[in-house]
Amino acid sequence: MLLRVKDIHVHYGPIAAVRGISLEVGEADFVTIIGSNGAGKSTTLRTISGLNHPSSGSIVFDGEPIEQLSADRIVKLGIAHVPEGRRVFKDLSVTENLRLGAFTRTDRDAIEADLEQNFERFPRLRERKDQIARTMSGGEQQMIAIARALMSAPRLLLLDEPSLGLAPVIVQEIARILVGINKTGTSIILVEQNAELALQLARHGYVLETGSVALEGEADGLADNPHVRKAYLGI
Repeated sequence: MLLRVKDIHVHYGPIAAVRGISLEVGEADFVTIIGSNGAGKSTTLRTISGLNHPSSGSIVFDGEPIEQLSADRIVKLGIAHVPEGRRVFKDLSVTENLRLGAFTRTDRDAIEADLEQNFERFPRLRERKDQIARTMSGGEQQMIAIARALMSAPRLLLLDEPSLGLAPVIVQEIARILVGINKTGTSIILVEQNAELALQLARHGYVLETGSVALEGEADGLADNPHVRKAYLGI
């Protein structure tokens, strides 16, 4: 198993944001976490990537405990996080943004190969490789954020609401790209309020409610679950 999160509790001061969440991600796996606002989805990703530390519980990545490691150390181990909100370096070019994603690496030839691969994966970024990020559309900035994360050569990619605020045609393009990334062997944890899309893409899913796992199972089974259909799919 690539990642095991076991019974983590996360607090913001006295407030418990996550209460005993456990989940697993295998090699080349695609897992989604769905739930309403405030359910603990983003906090779970932030805790896996080292931006938060759990009050208790364990996080093991490729056999190594990481729950108390710094975020930069976790990147070096092979976990990349694309946070909500398309946080690109707005005054830098597309290429400069992508190169910053490889800041932990020293294998220059492989970095150049990965840069080229990301331009193949995101043709719009190649077309605009010298353009300043703040002048680009929301969808294009989301592509920069994903490509920048991939430049760290992760084994596990964490994505927080990549479809938020984007036009449907761009959402479908990004969904197609995520499937392609997963097929190359990169595992993915996708946090997504668009539950229908998330369950279409993922193999396994977790439903969070008030900081705890309320349901889990194969994605197609969750899509047929009456509670999920009513609460998250609007059916």
